[in-house]
Amino acid sequence: MDKEQIAYFEYARKSTEGEDRQALSIPGQLEDTAKLVERERLRVLATFTDSGSAKVPFNRPNYSEMIRRIKKGEAAGVIVWKVDRLVRNHLEGGELVHLLQTGVIRSIWTPNREYLSKDSAILISLETSMAAQYSVDLSERVAKGLAKKAEMGQPPCMARLGYLNTKNTLHGSNKIIADPKRWHLVRKLHDLILTGRYTMREAAAVLNEQFHFRTRGSRHRSSRPLSLSMAHKILSDPFYTGNFYYKGRLYKGAYKPMITMEEHKRIKDILARRNKPKVHKHDFAFTGFIKCGSCGCSITASKKLKKLSTGEYRAYIFYHCTKRKSGTPCAEKHYTTERDILEMIGTEISRITVTQRWKEWALNTVRGNYQPKLDEQSALLQTARSHERSLLAELDTLLDLRIANTINEEKYHQKKAEREMQVLAAREKTRRLEENVNDWENRLSPRLDFAVSAADLLKSDNPKAQKSVCGYLGWNWVLSGKKLTFTRFPWFDYLEKIHFTLSPEITRLEPEKPLQGLTESLFLETVPYLSALVEHIGTLDESKEPANPCGAARTTG
Repeated sequence: MDKEQIAYFEYARKSTEGEDRQALSIPGQLEDTAKLVERERLRVLATFTDSGSAKVPFNRPNYSEMIRRIKKGEAAGVIVWKVDRLVRNHLEGGELVHLLQTGVIRSIWTPNREYLSKDSAILISLETSMAAQYSVDLSERVAKGLAKKAEMGQPPCMARLGYLNTKNTLHGSNKIIADPKRWHLVRKLHDLILTGRYTMREAAAVLNEQFHFRTRGSRHRSSRPLSLSMAHKILSDPFYTGNFYYKGRLYKGAYKPMITMEEHKRIKDILARRNKPKVHKHDFAFTGFIKCGSCGCSITASKKLKKLSTGEYRAYIFYHCTKRKSGTPCAEKHYTTERDILEMIGTEISRITVTQRWKEWALNTVRGNYQPKLDEQSALLQTARSHERSLLAELDTLLDLRIANTINEEKYHQKKAEREMQVLAAREKTRRLEENVNDWENRLSPRLDFAVSAADLLKSDNPKAQKSVCGYLGWNWVLSGKKLTFTRFPWFDYLEKIHFTLSPEITRLEPEKPLQGLTESLFLETVPYLSALVEHIGTLDESKEPANPCGAARTTG
């Protein structure tokens, strides 16, 4: 073979991992291959180098680029210090052997010998397989060695801040020792927290400002003051008690502990108490969901004490705009009292209020009248399920036609997409029908409970209950010019019509008397609105409904 007619790429690789610690450096490899190029008078087009392990396939950008250019025909030979510089995994090794056997690579030169495409593949295959197996065996040996080191009480990792790793040349003899520059300072951090008088931020500031603390520097990061996140890691790490975790298992360390286990537990308790959510001084009922009508900012509240002529103090709560949008002027000058807001919301609630007696009558009436509707819904459900099964059968038929090559691939995918969309629509319809059949009472009952109890909940002294009433009543709450507006949920329209129909019943002074005369006729007049309400709530998506302040849905009767 005419070596001068073959164009070569030169390749060198050095990894900092265990597999390559005994390998020659990249400059050293290139120096040896340069002598080979001069001796054999080889023509080199380009040199590629990688710094990293070859255990993982296709993880070396320059090697991958070299192979790509060889496949394009730019070169047909490779010059390398050793074959194991090219591959250390079976996947790339198989690719290299294949390229050599098929003549895409005609020659591979090392300082000791040349591998040609016409030669037997046994030798090159053996060398690449040995290189790959070496990585596998080495990984296993390293894992066993690290586990053994952990069992001996020496953490197989970088020492934590306040400790150092020794740097003995004898393999396996390194251990963790106290850092003479930082040991007492890291201990000082623990002591400051243990006093209970310092926060984590204050303790870190003491170390940085009074003691000029700096972390260890490295090749990739310079030393720096102690950060809040690093302080948290130190205080939360059991390493400083002389115990450490490795592979999810706790080991007893052979190094000098900095604190006791009892001190570590006390520090964790102190940090846990400080990280608990702080209790708000005030819990206002109508903050967090009302917006200012002028600038769109949130409405907040203030509590003021006023001294009365009797010498007593009375608390007043005022709601006003936060005015926190920079560059957006707010024209709202008014403060609205909580009493005024309660009156405005109470007026809206009074328009949908019904009696407990009517609620019980309504549930019994719907329960009795709903059976024909239930039968109708059940029939529709069976039809929907049958339609879904027929669509699935059509999909199976389409697949059979495609397998038999009766329709082309484009037509198959088009029809398949159409049927799949129809199946999704059918399943959604089936789901809604199932909910209508099985869940109508659990949807109706809590809404009627709200219409009965909302006024009492609003008058309670429970801010959370008052706020939940507003959430269930509507959305888009706006306060402007001491006037409160909101968008009511549509199903309240039916309750409002029922309320006005029942007005004589609601204003009766003796609601405990049995239904008689006028009351019974009033109840019967509400049937159309009650039926419309049942139909409407059957179309709602319960997952998007707000939480009912009157409790979970329940079935009565």
